[in-house]
Amino acid sequence: MSATEGHPEAVRFDGASKKYGERLALEPLTLRVAPGEIFALVGPNGAGKTTAIGLLTGLLAPTTGRVMVFGLDVSSDPLAVKRRLGLVPDRPWIWPKWTPREALRFTGAVFGMAGPALEERIETELEAFSLGDAADRRAETLSHGTRQKAALAQAFLHDPDLFVLDEPMVGLDPAAQRSLAGRLRERTAEGAAVLFTTHHLSLAEEIADRTGVLGEGRLLAAGDPRDLAGPRGMRGRLSEVFFGLTERS
Repeated sequence: MSATEGHPEAVRFDGASKKYGERLALEPLTLRVAPGEIFALVGPNGAGKTTAIGLLTGLLAPTTGRVMVFGLDVSSDPLAVKRRLGLVPDRPWIWPKWTPREALRFTGAVFGMAGPALEERIETELEAFSLGDAADRRAETLSHGTRQKAALAQAFLHDPDLFVLDEPMVGLDPAAQRSLAGRLRERTAEGAAVLFTTHHLSLAEEIADRTGVLGEGRLLAAGDPRDLAGPRGMRGRLSEVFFGLTERS
């Protein structure tokens, strides 16, 4: 049985909410992402996107409801869930004195990879993200875009079943953006799932199978970004309906 076989849902939010004191950052969210699907979560600053990512990855505990990853409860089985994830947070970080190669070795060790197989895979990821010239330079000397590529290489290293990417294109040049989109498509064709956040509506329209629009902590609409149906008869491309949805939220 494959890693994703037998689980019709890669991601399942069941009324998951998050409060900070009296402030409700994310209203009860019900959302599904299937294996083989790329799902984009869009919304203005403060809409709840990063909070949703925190709940999905176990970095935050839901106030109500639950979050599941391939049938595993994120709250009750966090380590098993993390083994299935390839995560790039909104502020990816590498120890400043480490090189990208050293960061990849550490990531591989965390996921039980070792020896020649790990070294071969590291070379594959360094080449895939055009990191050859930066592979053995300390992270503190690298540009933001190069550190972003290193973080993405770490996420791909162990062939995760679910990619969770918070603003993954920030800092990447157009060639790197195109390469990343292509690699995500390759992995979803193999059964993996992708959930990513973005402020770039055109990016969501281009590469996402489905999109969810968040506004002030509420899911306002979800569906095909090229033909998105919203409340009050709104319908059209994501870029055509987004502002109407968020302005009325």
